[in-house]
Amino acid sequence: MDSGIDARLSKNSHLDFSVTKEEKMRVLRSYGYGIREATLQPKMISVLWLINLLFATVFFYTVFNFLARTIGKSQASDTLLQRLDFNFIFELLVHHGGAVHTMLCLFLILTFTYSLASIFLNGGILFTIAHPMRMTAAKGEKERFAGMFFQGAGKFFGRFFRLCIYSLLLWVLFIILHVLLNLAFRPLTASGTNEQIMLYLFWVRLAIGLFLIFLIRMILDYTRIKIVLEDTRYVFRSLLQTMVFIFRNFGKTLALYYLLIITAIILFLIYWGLKSLITSGSLFPILTAFIIGQIFIISRGWLKIALQAAQMEFYSQ
Repeated sequence: MDSGIDARLSKNSHLDFSVTKEEKMRVLRSYGYGIREATLQPKMISVLWLINLLFATVFFYTVFNFLARTIGKSQASDTLLQRLDFNFIFELLVHHGGAVHTMLCLFLILTFTYSLASIFLNGGILFTIAHPMRMTAAKGEKERFAGMFFQGAGKFFGRFFRLCIYSLLLWVLFIILHVLLNLAFRPLTASGTNEQIMLYLFWVRLAIGLFLIFLIRMILDYTRIKIVLEDTRYVFRSLLQTMVFIFRNFGKTLALYYLLIITAIILFLIYWGLKSLITSGSLFPILTAFIIGQIFIISRGWLKIALQAAQMEFYSQ
């Protein structure tokens, strides 16, 4: 497998930032494959939804109990019902500092646990996509989804966890570039008199920052795909080889990734539009808002699968 990929990479000795008509069709085919594959994975979407629901339930139940114990003793209870302002937050910190500290610790623990769960689920998603339901030789029936999914999740958890450790190098590089960018722009904003230039530079820094964040996430996505497809244990070498693959197909990989980001933005705008139409104050709107929220969470899981499937199909071509 490595030799085949290296042979494909050796066809281009320079970075390819262009996207020809044929390559556009390749990107669109991969995009369509990802959308179709995600739609055909209702069980996988259900697993992602249940994991998100579990963590959200634990977090919100804890927050609700915390507020129920403190708001009755707080003079800011009436204010809280209208808006969460600085006075309420200040009173919580003064009179319930220990409870707030406990909540922050719980939030950090849940965040770390959710990150581990995401690493675990990534293995199941990619392994299931890479090895679709097959006929077993012994029983002549389809392999069960649960066995396939959790086999892949457990098999690649250690490798993906090491990849997260190695990815810290990329995030450190991102921080260094961000600091250098601020130093480069500092002479233009030192006086602070030209607000228009400061606004333009803010958007430039934001655009560059988001571009680098998406680029790093895309590199990690393709590295996980490479590890699963080739079943390799050389995680760091796979990371380096993936960076070569991405920069030699830069325009195409970016086009596919941003096409899926646009899809995510469209889904979010639909969710935001529906949510804005709901008025609170009765059970029916609250129930409707809850259902719409769950549909949005399901759509996030669907999009996550579509992203992985599309990039895997593109990498395999």
